[in-house]
Amino acid sequence: MIIKKVFLKKINSIKIKTTFYYIIMIVFMSIISIYSLSITNKYKEQIDSLFARNLILNNLSNQLTLVDKELVMYLSTKNSTNLNNYMRNADELQNIAGKLSNQVVNYTEEELMFKDIENMVNSYIAQTEKAVYEKRKTDIAAYTKTYNDLLNTMSYISDYISELNNRQLYRNASNYTYMSKQISMANVFNLGLIIDLIFLSIVLVYRMTNNMIKPLIKLSHSAEDISKGNFETKEVIVQTNDEIEILSNAFNKMKKSIHAYIEELKEKASMEVKIKDQEMENFKMQSLLDKARLYALQSQMDPHFLFNTINAAVQLSVMEGADNTGEFLERMARVFRYNIKQIDSEVTISQEIENIKDYYELLNVRFGDLIEFHFEIDESGLEFKMPPLIIQPIVENAYIHGLSKKEEGGNICIKVINKLAETEIIVEDDGVGMPEETIDLILNIDNIKTPKNEFKYKSTKESPQIGMNNVINRLELFFKEKNLVKISSTQGIGTKVIISIPHSKGDLK
Repeated sequence: MIIKKVFLKKINSIKIKTTFYYIIMIVFMSIISIYSLSITNKYKEQIDSLFARNLILNNLSNQLTLVDKELVMYLSTKNSTNLNNYMRNADELQNIAGKLSNQVVNYTEEELMFKDIENMVNSYIAQTEKAVYEKRKTDIAAYTKTYNDLLNTMSYISDYISELNNRQLYRNASNYTYMSKQISMANVFNLGLIIDLIFLSIVLVYRMTNNMIKPLIKLSHSAEDISKGNFETKEVIVQTNDEIEILSNAFNKMKKSIHAYIEELKEKASMEVKIKDQEMENFKMQSLLDKARLYALQSQMDPHFLFNTINAAVQLSVMEGADNTGEFLERMARVFRYNIKQIDSEVTISQEIENIKDYYELLNVRFGDLIEFHFEIDESGLEFKMPPLIIQPIVENAYIHGLSKKEEGGNICIKVINKLAETEIIVEDDGVGMPEETIDLILNIDNIKTPKNEFKYKSTKESPQIGMNNVINRLELFFKEKNLVKISSTQGIGTKVIISIPHSKGDLK
């Protein structure tokens, strides 16, 4: 969900919106340009096709004239240059005639006339070749007769060409009229697209500027009211999912913070008068408090005396048949005895786990089923050495700072996992969790030792940092290693603390 919100904010930024609007405009303009170009090319091809046949027929007629001219010159002078020119022009005439057959598709009357012209051209070329042959034999009567015959053929070809040109001209005129209408319609359509594009551009620009300017106007009016000392103005609500919404939210928070700070200053000013009135009374009470502290110090009991008293209460409860009370007192005695061990002594992991089990039973009597303990113990890792009272402060933090704030209670799971070079002790709860700043303060011992933080934690009896700082310090002094404690936590889900017990210090006996 968080990733989705971040993604949406990124997508809806002003830069992305502006780029998106420009892309839309460019795409529409490109579509219109491509469409107009395609229409233009389409009609150009149609116009070219209209006059393609006329061009072929005109070329054929011109080439026919050139062949006849060179042939007449050769027949008159018998010049080899004229013969070569005749042969070259005759070949070109046949090539042009060959193109006529490509125009035959549906075998209409006009297309059959193209086929007839091609046949007549072939016949004409054959007659010219016959005339050349007869000229070489100097048979004047023969090539004169042959030339007269090919003139008739040439006349037929010219007539066919004229007829086809007239028909093509008539058809092209009607087609051109139709195409002119189509072009006019295409121009109207393109004009409509351009007008639509202009209208769309105006709408997009208006919407974009309105979405940006309207919230800014609201912010400026609200800022003007605040500058006059009016903090009761309505919050500026902006739902644009972009930087302007972030700006408005920050502005609203800033307004609340300034208002709260001003109210706090007023409250402090009113309290200063009361504090001065109470200073004399506090001074009088100080002597009474000193006497009370002295009395409290004098009334403290020796730990061994308290331990012997608990043992006596255990024996008395057994004698009176109060087995549950006796078991409770016996567990409390064991926990108390374990807690008064010398802090620089060493115990096994097994002893630490047994102390936690006794401690759990005491909590069970107090809280009932609100707090449940779960143990997952690897027996192969229980005999390694460690400092005493390492797990208990972590368990205390778990239920005091993690589970006590939940009305429905929760679970604490304790695991012992034996690895190749170390044994891990894991204390995990499903409490309220803690922020990353608290974890950093716990693990960064140097920060906790600064005078500022020292004052802060001394003034807060339930701060988890103090107990955890003690645990981390004693582990590092005992094993002479760093980074033996790892903490991971998610607020609302729970906290996991992992303690690494190196095997180099606690070899199995």
